[in-house]
Amino acid sequence: MKIRIFYRNVRARDHLELFLVFSIASLLLLRFLLYLTGYPQVGGGTLHIAHMLYGGLLMMIAIIMMLAFLGARIQRIGAIVGGIGFGIFIDELGKFITKDNNYFFRPTIGIIYAIFMSLYLIFNFISRGSKYTSREYQLNALNQFEEAVLSDLDKYEKATIYRLLDRADQHSPVTRELRSLLRGIDAVEPSKPNLFYRAVAKVDSWYRQFWLSRNSNQLVSILLILQAVAFLGISVYTVADNFADVSQMLTSTDYASKLLIGELVSSVLAAGFIIYGAIRITSSRVIAFEQFRRATLINLFLTEFFSFSRIQFGAMPGFIGNLLLLGALQYVLYQEKRLHSISYKANSK
Repeated sequence: MKIRIFYRNVRARDHLELFLVFSIASLLLLRFLLYLTGYPQVGGGTLHIAHMLYGGLLMMIAIIMMLAFLGARIQRIGAIVGGIGFGIFIDELGKFITKDNNYFFRPTIGIIYAIFMSLYLIFNFISRGSKYTSREYQLNALNQFEEAVLSDLDKYEKATIYRLLDRADQHSPVTRELRSLLRGIDAVEPSKPNLFYRAVAKVDSWYRQFWLSRNSNQLVSILLILQAVAFLGISVYTVADNFADVSQMLTSTDYASKLLIGELVSSVLAAGFIIYGAIRITSSRVIAFEQFRRATLINLFLTEFFSFSRIQFGAMPGFIGNLLLLGALQYVLYQEKRLHSISYKANSK
């Protein structure tokens, strides 16, 4: 029998994106705080404790957490803690690629974002949506049984496990045994939910009620298209304000000019995904919001990169706005997948 080492996690994309988003957010927030405080030195007159050491400490904590403890919750927390640590760590890259340990080496921010983009492409390759093997479906289903052990397996999670098992080899005794085990486990609902769960349930209820309204699809499409137009409009205005005509823009060799062109191109690309999502929203909200999420990630990893390289912390409001939008889209996708799970053979035999 062929032995494999790597088996893909169906939750990988969410965890890896958490890592990247918290890496970028921690890096930018750290630079902003250092700017506000005048870049203080930690350690006294003769010593300087570089903050990359704190980043290394957080990454070590994240690794220990994921090696020593079980569960998807720990993986999510580890992704966040590790992401924060990596952002703090990579922030001091300029010191280690220059002879004079220059933290303010101008190309550093560009190199850092190139690293983030490379990681994003690698993570996309690892978590690509191609068909999983039967064994991967079985392992992921088994992994999600942890909610049953914790007495926290709800009907959505149970339906998700059914869907994973439906895609595994139906002739495998492992698949049959896991399906039999799942049938014997009752989904639970919190009998006395605390304040947090009541608040979450209320938001979930508002979400479902919103999509029952007649104009919900059009409203969401309009709001996101307006957001894309705003980003694109700012980029076009900035380019027009810096170049007399198109030929000057294309022939310019200035570093700032190239950043402006990159900002414009990435804004156009993000707008394209949003328009495509707006077209698809009536047929599939999941597909539509996946396109909106991709557009937001392009703005975070590309458009904001060019903006920060060009105007530094003047790009912070746009970054925060995109970060909040990404969080909202992640919530929407989570809700849509839950609704899809419960409608997909929730009572499968």
